[in-house]
Amino acid sequence: MVQTRSSAKTIETGQAHSNNGVLLANDTTVEHPGTSSSAKKRRRQVVTPPKKRRRGKPGELCQLNLDVLFLIAAYIHPLDLLNLARTCKSLRVLLMDKSSAFVWRTARRQVNGLPECPDDLTEPEYANLVFYARCHVRKNSTHGLKPSDMGVQGCGKHAKIVFWEMRRRYCPDCRAGRLCRLMSCHSVIRNRNVLAEAHLTIEKESGKWVDREQMDVFLNEYKRSYDKEQLISDRQEQLVAIREHARGCKEWERDMAAVRQDDLAMRRQERATSIFERLKQHGYNPEVVHHGRYEIQASRRSLFRTSKPLTDKEWDRIWPEWLGTMNRFRSMRLESVVYGPRRRSLVSEYHTYVTSPSPNAPTLDLLPHVIDIARFPPFRDIIRAPEGAQMNSKLFESAFAQLPALVDEWRKKLDAELAEQVKIPSHLSIQDASGVASNSVTTRMEASQAATDKLRLACALFYSRDCPGIFTPAEVFLVAMHHRVYPTYSVVGDSERTGSIRERFAIGFMEAAPYIVHACGLDPDVATAEDMDRLNARLKCLCCQKSRFGSWRDAVRLSLC
Repeated sequence: MVQTRSSAKTIETGQAHSNNGVLLANDTTVEHPGTSSSAKKRRRQVVTPPKKRRRGKPGELCQLNLDVLFLIAAYIHPLDLLNLARTCKSLRVLLMDKSSAFVWRTARRQVNGLPECPDDLTEPEYANLVFYARCHVRKNSTHGLKPSDMGVQGCGKHAKIVFWEMRRRYCPDCRAGRLCRLMSCHSVIRNRNVLAEAHLTIEKESGKWVDREQMDVFLNEYKRSYDKEQLISDRQEQLVAIREHARGCKEWERDMAAVRQDDLAMRRQERATSIFERLKQHGYNPEVVHHGRYEIQASRRSLFRTSKPLTDKEWDRIWPEWLGTMNRFRSMRLESVVYGPRRRSLVSEYHTYVTSPSPNAPTLDLLPHVIDIARFPPFRDIIRAPEGAQMNSKLFESAFAQLPALVDEWRKKLDAELAEQVKIPSHLSIQDASGVASNSVTTRMEASQAATDKLRLACALFYSRDCPGIFTPAEVFLVAMHHRVYPTYSVVGDSERTGSIRERFAIGFMEAAPYIVHACGLDPDVATAEDMDRLNARLKCLCCQKSRFGSWRDAVRLSLC
């Protein structure tokens, strides 16, 4: 039993206690005399913070048996061993010690084809040169840098190119400060071949470059040496060995690059195979077979260029884009394989219908082009029937039976569009006091009059950009459809042609016609071609030097000039 100091009240052992009260296990508080409600509330809100989970530290690896640690370290990649040595000071001291060279040597020999470590480098330096693709300019190092280049030290940027003879990696920004042109060096360095060189273009200057730090070290040795010729001879022999080793490193680098390219190509091929398998599952295998994998890959080249394996999550993300792409390929395949042959069959049957009409077939003054025929609903439904639909030898026999009614409706639409092109200025109307047009036997046209009546007006004349002259509504379509060059029908889709009748048939309204009718004293809103012929007015062009009198049609024709 535990007794509190402030009272004789006893509580069970294991319950929390305080100077002013006792907090029970079921969150109830035993109050003592003089305890305020605010203090009670504060005590209720006291919560014991959870204990933080103890995390391991890299330095604790050193507590392992060294034989076990070295055995593990010897079977990892040299770059991973470098990164491990840089995690903490204890591991760095352990792995950078000369006695640990065998660990680096064992790790390096796992890399196929890599030459042995040269005599002028230690094993960690060699691993850093070969595998750590970062600039070798050390942080806070200003050796050999000009005042203007002081901002590049310690850049840590990616440096892909290795200067094997120099034993250095420099990023493009640091090369100007760390390298020096051979032509500007001391005559001993320039003429005696004692330093490693590199053929580079730096700041638009091409030539041979040497490392500034190596140059300063050699010049200091050269000045202090008593036997300068012996020093030069030793450096030349050392440079020969360095170049021989660098040649082997370059060959290994080319081999590794080729292996890497082969590996990336294989991964891209696996990714492409996975994509096409998924397209096959979605039912797009006919499109892949028809268009070929190369054409489909070219449409989405960025998705095939990466070497990352294709996951379900990525496929769900890119599938909406793929769906639109594959639907376009499906449309092209159907146009080529299904709809194209049916259109060619329509061309053949329509030619037979026109050249060898049935005795009971009605006479039509204007027949549509085969492109317009294919857009009639009965013909379009046959052409756009599903791919597996059964088709007999005469596909369009039932549709041709409805052709007269379809052509009549088609002609009415053309006349309505053509009538909209006839625009007569309102100020050209001629009325007498009673509201009846003068000099005309034709009653005034109402605003709601049919389009066919509007096309009977004398000013309803048109021109064609494909054939010179002026034409009536009945003539202009014959001329336009005869001279208009249609595209090859086998490659034309069923989509409606957009644009006005002016754009589709290359025809236009003679805007000068209402003015000429008005100049003859008739109302352009009422006068017909028969009225103008009955009037037989003669007109002369005042703009032409050798003009002559002509009919009203000649005057309309001259307005094109």
